[in-house]
Amino acid sequence: MNRLVSSLSRFSLNSLSGRSLHSFTASTSVVTPPPPSPQIIHSILNPDVDRAIRLPPTLRSPQIYTFPTPERIQKIEAPAPGGIEPIEKLDPLEQKSPVVDPSAGKKTPMIAGPRLLTIRRKKMKKHKRKQRFDRDYFKYQKYHRAKKLNSEREFRAKMKEILGELETFDPMEYVNDTIKRSKREWSQELAPTGRKLYPHWSQLVSLEELYGLETSDYIDKRAGLPNDEDREQIARQKEEYTKKYTTANIKN
Repeated sequence: MNRLVSSLSRFSLNSLSGRSLHSFTASTSVVTPPPPSPQIIHSILNPDVDRAIRLPPTLRSPQIYTFPTPERIQKIEAPAPGGIEPIEKLDPLEQKSPVVDPSAGKKTPMIAGPRLLTIRRKKMKKHKRKQRFDRDYFKYQKYHRAKKLNSEREFRAKMKEILGELETFDPMEYVNDTIKRSKREWSQELAPTGRKLYPHWSQLVSLEELYGLETSDYIDKRAGLPNDEDREQIARQKEEYTKKYTTANIKN
């Protein structure tokens, strides 16, 4: 009988230890259950006996954990910033003050209105001009470059023409042309504008007939200057004029 009990106990220990090691292969320290008590073995061998299993009591004292529920949570309110109490939301009140149209009242007269408008207009024109210049800066630079280039070309062409005229200038031909133009007789009855032309005194009488000179092509540089007799007569006429028509003599 003792041999049978010892063999059964070994068999149960081997089976239990094999299962525990098989189920906890990943852990290094395995906790093995305590060996079965003799009461369990006795109940297995004697099926007529009560098969109730009594486990050993735990060594730790039981601990009770309580979790907060909605009934136990207290209402927490955060304080308002700056110590201001929260304002309750209420329905909008009726507007007590009447709405007045500002244009219906007395208008304040604008002093120097036209002048202010003129100043405003000039400022806006200046502002728009500056905006246009900033926007089209490269366009204006291109225009000025082309303008300077055209003026330079015109200047060079004019200087070339003057130099060419200087090289081909003939003094004798210039004198003959001047004399020829001085003898020109005008026969146009109407001006280019359509106005009727009246003859000049130089067309009616020549200088030779006016002064009693001989007809010639010679140009005297001293022509028109008074001689000694004419100079004395002019001085005498000046003296008579100052005596008769000056302010001091008229008062006396």
